[in-house]
Amino acid sequence: MRKRARVARHKGGHHGLNPNDFISRMPDDILISILSRLPLKEAVTTSNLSSRWRYLWCQTYCLDFDANEKLDKIAVDSKLRVVERPKYINWVNRVTRQHKGPTIDDLRICFDLDKTSKGAIDKWVEFAVSKRVQKLELDFLENGEMLRQTPRNYVFPIKVFDRSLGLTVKRHALTLPKMVCKETEIKSLKSLFLKCVNVSEDTIAKLLTNCPALQQLSIHGSGDLVNVKISGKSLVLKYFEIVFCFGVKSIEIADSNLESFSYLGPGITIKLNNLPRLEEISIGEGYSGFENNVFGQISCCISHLQILTLDIYRPEENIKFLSFPELPKLKQLILKVGAWDDDSLLAFTSLAKACPKLQRFVIQLIWMSPAKRRRKIRQVAKHPHKHLQLVEIVGYYGRTSDVELAVYFIENASSLQKIIIDPRYQVLERTPIGNDQLKKEKAARSCAKKQLEPRTPQGVDLVIL
Repeated sequence: MRKRARVARHKGGHHGLNPNDFISRMPDDILISILSRLPLKEAVTTSNLSSRWRYLWCQTYCLDFDANEKLDKIAVDSKLRVVERPKYINWVNRVTRQHKGPTIDDLRICFDLDKTSKGAIDKWVEFAVSKRVQKLELDFLENGEMLRQTPRNYVFPIKVFDRSLGLTVKRHALTLPKMVCKETEIKSLKSLFLKCVNVSEDTIAKLLTNCPALQQLSIHGSGDLVNVKISGKSLVLKYFEIVFCFGVKSIEIADSNLESFSYLGPGITIKLNNLPRLEEISIGEGYSGFENNVFGQISCCISHLQILTLDIYRPEENIKFLSFPELPKLKQLILKVGAWDDDSLLAFTSLAKACPKLQRFVIQLIWMSPAKRRRKIRQVAKHPHKHLQLVEIVGYYGRTSDVELAVYFIENASSLQKIIIDPRYQVLERTPIGNDQLKKEKAARSCAKKQLEPRTPQGVDLVIL
């Protein structure tokens, strides 16, 4: 009787589930949503929980093939690439074969891959298109951290999109009873991020035509771009980024609804025209970051620009003789600056003064050869920054130049609410930070406390990370 009673209680429920197991009693769609928020490898391990969980992960709508740990090891020892690359390819192949869900929102491939893996990568892109992917990221940086020679790059398979459109026409002509409209699958793509993937001007044009929902397009390290042109009010493209595509000679963007534009690379010709919604620009040209009259190139947007990021490699040599136009609506100014010796940073206050509505000022110091020198703190003419509320100094080293910039804003920003000091080493490489570097960060943290705490007025929050 007891056995029958237990069977009766389970009848109509999920087999073998503990009635006190609240999570397992949730509907499949909720569990799949939860699994889609877990790292992929963790989601897969849930298949061992019970027979009900065995295939739930196969319907997740976010596939992030993250391999940071492996890439960190390859960055230290490049010989590991030969062993780890086929393992990564097999992992992606295995998961994409097992995936049973009708759609995926995100597909991210991030590993050291090149054109020698073309067959596998082509299939992954076809898989993404067939699953009506919304966000596709192909990150093939060499060793996971640097651009490779562009002839070795994987070439983006635009024919996959052309072929999908062609299948649509053919199926309509044959009036097949169970049509799958591939065109709708392409319409799903909203974001495309490509690193070490070669694309041409023709590829960009076809992407914008065949993917009418495309809002974000980011291209790093392509070797095939030369003269880039984007125009058309019908485009929904909002975010466009070109980084270290060294063959590019010109970029022309006109008559579009673009909201954000980023360029980093050699000095080139940039023409922007009739972009009423462009409120965010990130730019760095050539050795200095100011080559080719940057402010002249973005002049059509200056009146309504709200966020500006500038990459400046050698600030002391290239900024002190410049005059800046007024940026009447700019609210955020972000500067990425090479930190050489103890070069003064006060010249950047001239740029801040040109932004009467500035609310947030960020300077990221990339340590090139920073050095501490004993000298008096310099001062520049006072200027009321009435709206400035937040100042962030990233890569603070404890140099006199670091201190005097912080002091300037403490003394001149009447609405200042917070100063964030981040002394962590600012590098892009994956190479692990050694003990020597950690000691420097600790010393910089201590310097910041001694240098700035006595100078920070009551009511201003000083945060040292």
